[in-house]
Amino acid sequence: MINPFVNREYLTVDAFDGVSLVKNKIIEKGCAVVFMDDEPIGLITPRDLAASPHNLIVDCLSKKPKLLYGSKIKDALKIMDESRSEILAVYHDDELVGTLFKGDIANHLMTTIETHHSNLQEVAHDLRTPVANLMGIIQLMEESFIDSENEELFSAAKIAYKNANNLISEILKPTIHPAFAIQVTPFELRKILEESVLQVQDIGRNKNIQIFVNLPESNIFSSGHSLSIKRAIDNILNNAIKFTKPGGSVEITSELKAEHCFIRIADNGIGIPDEMKPFLFEKFTSARRVGTSGEATTGMGLHITRQICESNAVGLRVISTVGEGTVFELKFKLIGILAN
Repeated sequence: MINPFVNREYLTVDAFDGVSLVKNKIIEKGCAVVFMDDEPIGLITPRDLAASPHNLIVDCLSKKPKLLYGSKIKDALKIMDESRSEILAVYHDDELVGTLFKGDIANHLMTTIETHHSNLQEVAHDLRTPVANLMGIIQLMEESFIDSENEELFSAAKIAYKNANNLISEILKPTIHPAFAIQVTPFELRKILEESVLQVQDIGRNKNIQIFVNLPESNIFSSGHSLSIKRAIDNILNNAIKFTKPGGSVEITSELKAEHCFIRIADNGIGIPDEMKPFLFEKFTSARRVGTSGEATTGMGLHITRQICESNAVGLRVISTVGEGTVFELKFKLIGILAN
């Protein structure tokens, strides 16, 4: 809520004050509440004075919306954006209680984000050692159980370790400007898909869900941030298994068309109701549900997936029918195809 950011020690001026007498004070404070006959009639800002150069304060006033005490921050920011106002008056039961500066909210949000990021980096740093120890355990077990039956299991464990280690490394990277955040490099799409499938094989096997992979023999190259793209594919695959009933199936196929490669991840699961589709990619979405075997969900996976796709110029489309299943289609721009 906006309540902690409401400034109750605001400057007041009379409607019939001369602009030249109070202009410097208004500029210094950022705004002033205008009174007439002991009643507040509006809020005046330096922008108002510049836009309407008159002699009296009352003639410089512009109409601004009022904020209600107790409003949500996102609602207040929306009103400010729509009215193009950086400062607004706040009322409670028709009584003026103070002013609200957009800058105060922005500063608080930036501080909060920096604090959360710092805390996350500390946790990630502390996780490095136990995650590294896991690789040592995997290697010891691999040496102790040398047979073909366990080969796939150890390969999946190594990929899971690598993914966890890469994710920790990404979190520990210093915060940089979004324009430079995405490291675009060529990557082989089939390799990413095969690693993702191998990683979820055991999850599918535990639910008696078959995973079919039908990809071209050629090496398909696209460009982007490969670790992020793999994370998006992992999210979609995990969801496909999560929302498919035991005995069902998930199929990964590809189609080359002109300058693009279309990857489709299809399941014959429970599907997505039409009323949930508009909220599917929202953060902490209300469209989240437990899996068919009671698997928990956070409502974050598809939100992150869409962000990754947008930042890597990957098209994302969803087709779903309740009771029949869901298809997630990813559209990658090709930069090359190499036959094996």
